[in-house]
Order: sequence, then structure tokens, then C-alpha cells
Amino acid sequence: MENDIFIKIYKEYFPYVYRYLYGLTYNHQTAEDLTQEAFIKALCVLQFPNESIKSWLLVVAHNLYVDYVKKNRRLDFRQDSLLNQIKGHDFTDQLVLEESTRSAFILIRQLPENQRHVVLLCLVNELSYQQAGEILGISVSAVTNLIYRARKTLRALRRNIDE
Repeated sequence: MENDIFIKIYKEYFPYVYRYLYGLTYNHQTAEDLTQEAFIKALCVLQFPNESIKSWLLVVAHNLYVDYVKKNRRLDFRQDSLLNQIKGHDFTDQLVLEESTRSAFILIRQLPENQRHVVLLCLVNELSYQQAGEILGISVSAVTNLIYRARKTLRALRRNIDE
């Protein structure tokens, strides 16, 4: 019975945890490893707190990322093959999707780390500002401020590319 619940949780929340970690590491293998580790911790606990499971899993993922960065001071943010694995309905859809994803990640990568965290949590994984604040250990107003600054920076970066 508990395994069925875990499988359901895994299938439902894997994309959120993985996207968040990929957006931080820009490495498919590292993001996948950290995501698996987050779910292993979830399996060990399997009694989730009263908060949302998605939020709790992203807290675990965030903490694993922080630990990973501490252990591996030199992160390698080379181009990853994940973008080449995205499947579209036809060749044109695939090209458009790959280019959109690639350009979004290129822009997000250029953000300061604290802004990148809130963008990945709130805009990519659709968490509330309160949930993101709890994960990052900052206030809702700090999250709001970081989102504002990140959007402003992303607009400026986009303008520079278009010129």
C-alpha cells in the first residue's frame, strides 16, 4: 500500500523536483541523481508534514543542492544533452521547443543565484511566494523583491539579445 502511494507521489512530483534541480545545476546527470536522492529521503520518511508534498520535496531538493555545492565547489555548467532529448510532435515543433527551452535556460543561468532560485521555484515550478520563502528561508517580501529584480534583469538580457 505504501509503495503505491510512493509511486504515485514519484510520478506526480518528479518533473517539479527535476526541473528545479536542473535549473540550478544545468547538468542532466547531476539533477537526476539529486532528484533520486530527494525521493529516497521521501521514501525513508514517507510521513510527509502537513505542508504540501511538492513544497516539502523541493525543500529536500534545495538542501541536497546546497550540500552538493559545498562538496563540489567547481560546478561544471556545460551544455547538457537534455535539450536534445526533448521530443516534439514533428521536426518543426521540436526545433521551436528546443530553442525556446535553450534560450530560457540561457537567460535564467545569467541571473544571480538567489534570483535564479526564486524564478525556478515560483515561475517554473509554480510555487507560491510563501512556499518559496519557506524553502529558501526568506520572507515573502524578499521573494517578491527577488522576482521583481529577476524579471527586470531578464527583460534587460532579452533586450540585449534582440539588439
